[in-house]
Amino acid sequence: MNKFKQCLYTVLLLVTCLVASPLIFRQIWKSSRDVEPASAKKPPVIDLKKNDNEEETTTEMPETEILTETVTEIATEEVTTEPPPPDFVESDPSYFDDALFIGDSRTVGIRDYGTLPNASYFCSVGLATYKLEYEYDESGITVYDKLNSNQYGKVYIMLGINELGNDFQYTSELYRNFIEYVKQSQPNAIIYILANLHVSQYRETEGDLVNNTAINAVNESTAQLADGKTVFYLDVNQIFDDASTGSLMAECTSDGVHVLAKYYETWCQWLCMNTIPVFNPDSEITTDEIIPETSDIPVGDTQNYDYIPEGELNY
Repeated sequence: MNKFKQCLYTVLLLVTCLVASPLIFRQIWKSSRDVEPASAKKPPVIDLKKNDNEEETTTEMPETEILTETVTEIATEEVTTEPPPPDFVESDPSYFDDALFIGDSRTVGIRDYGTLPNASYFCSVGLATYKLEYEYDESGITVYDKLNSNQYGKVYIMLGINELGNDFQYTSELYRNFIEYVKQSQPNAIIYILANLHVSQYRETEGDLVNNTAINAVNESTAQLADGKTVFYLDVNQIFDDASTGSLMAECTSDGVHVLAKYYETWCQWLCMNTIPVFNPDSEITTDEIIPETSDIPVGDTQNYDYIPEGELNY
């Protein structure tokens, strides 16, 4: 009996071991994996180099692209940047010894009351671009005769106030053609276009054709004829204007149109302070460049046009 129990216990033990052994081995295997040395466990890999490269790719451009963009920006700046203003320098009155002044009554004032006695003058009260062909000086010649018979180092031109009653386009064309004629007849001369002097605020209240709005329009048109190489624009209004109104200062004038005689000396001093020292022969105008093909009005031709000014001005 005892042997039977002993055998039964042995059988039960074996069965129990058989049943439990898979579970025991599974638990042992799991435990051994959990307690695996830390050195055997591989940490997550972070490729810093790769991430840095990806960041650079999104925030920086390759050097070739940067260089290309820089060159493009420089080229764009060279195309769009306006030429620098001319370098005006101060000269003494002898600078004007070979100069010709062409203009209306304000130029007469420079001749009669200014400090440039050795300059040449073609000026008269009421002179205008449409009168140039048949206006004669005291020696009986026109301005075209004067330009064709003499060579000048500088030519100063101030016209426009007596054209304020004329068609604006007509006046602009005549002015432009006259500048081209001066270039042709005086190929080595420096040409200065002088802005028309503003009138006083009181003079504007008279309500006629003479006003600063019209004068500014003429000045802006003539300023466009300056190329900064052989033709230059000078605006003396910065000297005589009332800064608050943009009009001729009342204390500088008696009639609202001309400066007082004593201020022509100031005007001449200002001209001396704004001169181009030398003329560059490389900029010499060629015959083919004299008269643009787009011009419908021949140089110097005013008699072929049936035109009557709306208001005859005489300044």
